[in-house]
Amino acid sequence: MEMIKFGADHVDNLVAQDPTRLDRLPFGAILVDRVGKVMKYNAYESALASRPAHEVIGKNFFHDVAPCTKGHQFQGRFQQGVAQGSVNTMFEYAFDYKMQPAKVRVHMKSASMDEGIWIFIKRI
Repeated sequence: MEMIKFGADHVDNLVAQDPTRLDRLPFGAILVDRVGKVMKYNAYESALASRPAHEVIGKNFFHDVAPCTKGHQFQGRFQQGVAQGSVNTMFEYAFDYKMQPAKVRVHMKSASMDEGIWIFIKRI
């Protein structure tokens, strides 16, 4: 399965150099902490989900932002990676919370658990 070319460490470096680059990425990028609280949310994801960043930053991704992700396939993989100290998983998923269903590829990856876990989302 071909995935997004950027790794978590690459996105971290891009954003550190120029925070506006996050919004220019050609895929959704959400940075969450180890419990799922949204720390960053880019423009692509905002358009895909029809939710502005200011409405989701600080909220729990799995409970408040995208409750359709609760369950083993999405949140379970996230929690397993957090428990192991590193997240790196790719899979296909269909978002359908308060929106027309959107089939996507998801790549969850941590560069450092203390800095957060990136959730990259690309429409397929």
